[in-house]
Amino acid sequence: LFNHFGQTSVVFFFIITAFLFTSKLIHKKTIDFDWKKYIIARFFRMFPMYFFSICIVFIIVAIETNFEIKDSFIALLKSIGSWLFFCIDGPLDINSQENTYIINAGIAWTLPYEWMFYFLLPLLATVYKIKVNTKILLSFTFIFLLLFIINGSSLKKFIPFLGGVACALLLNTKNLTHFKKNNYTIIGLLVISISVYFFNSGLELLPILISSLVFLLISSGNSFFGILTNPFSRKLGQITYSLYLLHGIMLYIIFRFVLGYEKTSKLTDLEYWSVISIGLFLVILLSQITYKYIELPMMNFYKSNLK
Repeated sequence: LFNHFGQTSVVFFFIITAFLFTSKLIHKKTIDFDWKKYIIARFFRMFPMYFFSICIVFIIVAIETNFEIKDSFIALLKSIGSWLFFCIDGPLDINSQENTYIINAGIAWTLPYEWMFYFLLPLLATVYKIKVNTKILLSFTFIFLLLFIINGSSLKKFIPFLGGVACALLLNTKNLTHFKKNNYTIIGLLVISISVYFFNSGLELLPILISSLVFLLISSGNSFFGILTNPFSRKLGQITYSLYLLHGIMLYIIFRFVLGYEKTSKLTDLEYWSVISIGLFLVILLSQITYKYIELPMMNFYKSNLK
């Protein structure tokens, strides 16, 4: 169950990315799609909040290593550079701090895949018979291949993106509004339950297909008994990126610095989940603040300058 809370959520994250951008391409269908502005817009959307989160990681590493330089200058520069570039070559340990990636719960592995999909989009556009400038097509595909090689990526992890693409194509060609009915909600909940019960990982093929099917129901307008259209759910959806980047850091601070590992290891189940609940409240509050003062201003800044 806990594996699926993390992994199936990531699968939906990838599916949504592919669905949104494929839908945009399908409705554009012209060569005047500004690929340069598109990639810059992605940078302004992804980097500012990510930069804020890794600055916290850097501060924690400095505290953990007693503000002493324990690595060579070149190695330190390389590790910091790696983190700044979305850990494309893996989350390297910073300043000889072992398993630095634990500080943010190792979430950085998904971001290179996001960027690879962004650069793969012009190639996918040609598959849909959408015109793409040759220079854009070649340069973006080259960058995709470069990132793929440096990251040592797995083709298997691109399957959720295919699920999102398939959902976009199906919705563009067929009227699936009948999926809004409550009986389809029950089917969606049933198949997700099957995925959780029979599979330990949400990243296996069948669970990914199940997640894609459930997302098809959602993207067709199914609100799952109104849960997804509830104002609180919509607000959570708005701050999801901040939540994703900050939740591991918040848990690390609580269990490492506030309680300490020894005290944490002696907590009862009830005490442990009480701490988790408090941490959840704190990370939602912090994510609301970072969305309002980091994410939203940077998105608006780019949009205003775009005009």
